[in-house]
Amino acid sequence: MTASTGPPTGGGATNATAPISMPAAKIRPGRVWYWVALAVFLAGVAWAVVALVVLFGRVDSFPRVPTPGQGVISLTHSGGYVIYYEGPGASNGDVPAGNVKVTPVSGSGAVKSITSSSGSVTYQIGSREGISVANLQIAAPGRFLVQATSSGAPRGSHLAIGSNLAGGIFAAVVPSLVLILAAIVGAVAVGAVRHTRIRRARLPQLMR
Repeated sequence: MTASTGPPTGGGATNATAPISMPAAKIRPGRVWYWVALAVFLAGVAWAVVALVVLFGRVDSFPRVPTPGQGVISLTHSGGYVIYYEGPGASNGDVPAGNVKVTPVSGSGAVKSITSSSGSVTYQIGSREGISVANLQIAAPGRFLVQATSSGAPRGSHLAIGSNLAGGIFAAVVPSLVLILAAIVGAVAVGAVRHTRIRRARLPQLMR
């Protein structure tokens, strides 16, 4: 008797073909854009912190005289200065009535004008709070005698003379807000696009 082996030539069960799973398509934009948005957000926060530290340093460097009272200060460049009242409630607009007189005490100093402040710039740094009350124009730098009179200024109040803080506040707040808002909007947009594309990628699988 002869025996032979080999593949079946007749009927029988048909060979089954295993399904081939295709790799999932990469969803774009990638998650890396979340990290980009976070970096922009942190840059906005860092900008605000650094700008405010610089601004606070400027305020602390202002020369001051008591009010009521007088004192001699040095102004190092010609042009415009702002006179700020510092006292309790100043940042809320609580300013006692009074007058200020600026007189040069050195040969080079020269005062052009003192006018009331047209717009109020306020600040509050720790226990120090102030509000702009007048604008000072000098024709030449030098040393000046500042005399402040006030009928109701609380004890410990001062007049501070320095640069206009409006530009510094703008430079600290606006770029920081732009960066922070851009980061938030960008992260939301990336999330929305990724969510939409993930849903579309799953639709063919759900319809099988």
